[in-house]
Amino acid sequence: MTEEETVQITAADQKPKLDKMVLLRFVIGIAAYNVLMIFFINNLIFHYIAAPRAAYYISISISNLLFFALILIIKTDKSLSWGDIGLKPVKIAAGLIDMLKIWFLAWLLSLFYMFFIIDSGINVPENKLLIILQNPSLAMLILNIVLIAVIAPFVEEILFRGLLLGSLRTYCGPWTAIVISAAIFSALHLELLGFVPRLILGIALGYLYIKHNSILPSIALHAFNNLLAVLVITFLA
Repeated sequence: MTEEETVQITAADQKPKLDKMVLLRFVIGIAAYNVLMIFFINNLIFHYIAAPRAAYYISISISNLLFFALILIIKTDKSLSWGDIGLKPVKIAAGLIDMLKIWFLAWLLSLFYMFFIIDSGINVPENKLLIILQNPSLAMLILNIVLIAVIAPFVEEILFRGLLLGSLRTYCGPWTAIVISAAIFSALHLELLGFVPRLILGIALGYLYIKHNSILPSIALHAFNNLLAVLVITFLA
């Protein structure tokens, strides 16, 4: 093997796998997801299913399935490993300690924001998820935890931190990538007053991913945050 061939192979090995083509596929996939969910799937679900709780369960399940399908399409098309998109081992103790510290800081900032909103006299609309979270049976509570605190954090962290943030940091600084990915993550929830708390959460999740070079602490934080929300609304609302 010549020196020139060795240099070419080394350059190919160093080429980032999470590149602009991953970003392009992400943007196209998210655009297609929103068109399908907003204009077709949710319209059909809420038109033909009379029970609101059942309709929301189906909508959330399909949303998670579409997100996971997008992950698999990008992963397969770009020949990415799970490690390439952030599923890497991490020191458990360090990850959990950082997760709890960052969660508390994010919760505190979000609490200050909510106090400001309430003090300003802004009317906070009722969260539509209250339909499935309030007064559930035991089976429904378990289903809520599985859908909202297990599946959603796993899928969303792979998509928004593993693929989106991982690709963005190839082309910009880590904090720029964290904020952009957090803003997109928050905006896609389509709740104006909830944008800032989810932006704060997204920044916290991105920080954990960058610090540990793994999305496992981010998944843990996201799952812990969602689990607390499910339990608080179920038992205290």
